Amino acid sequence: MTDRAPLVSAAELNAKLRELFGGDMLGLTSDMVSEMEYGMVLTTMDVSPKQLRPGKIISGPTVFAACDAALFYACLSVYGLDMMMLTSDMQIRFLRPAMGTRLHARGRILSVGSKLITGQVVAFTDDESKPVAVAQGSCVPPKKNTDA
Repeated sequence: MTDRAPLVSAAELNAKLRELFGGDMLGLTSDMVSEMEYGMVLTTMDVSPKQLRPGKIISGPTVFAACDAALFYACLSVYGLDMMMLTSDMQIRFLRPAMGTRLHARGRILSVGSKLITGQVVAFTDDESKPVAVAQGSCVPPKKNTDA
């Protein structure tokens, strides 16, 4: 999106997630945010057997949750570490079965407004050129306190 530095680093965000969720957000066993730039994030999650459908397909709700998290984290990269950011809307299109035990989601910010931050997410397993889902959504940033 730009050469600007993200307003929160991957290390800071992973530390905050461990603090808030004890390392158990989405059943994660390791840090979720593997790359963070201004307006872009790459998340990686190891999928547990509980998140698999018959045929060892990663469940739709798990893919949706990964996309939602990637959008949220990408929004934080342009807004700062304020966990009160809320998802306003998200649409997802599943493109092919998500096979494997590792799910990645790359979120990119498309537009930053005063009331909405809009982005898109591509979820994939082994090959980023073969996405398993694409999503688009918006987050509502919390109102900044302007009282002095």
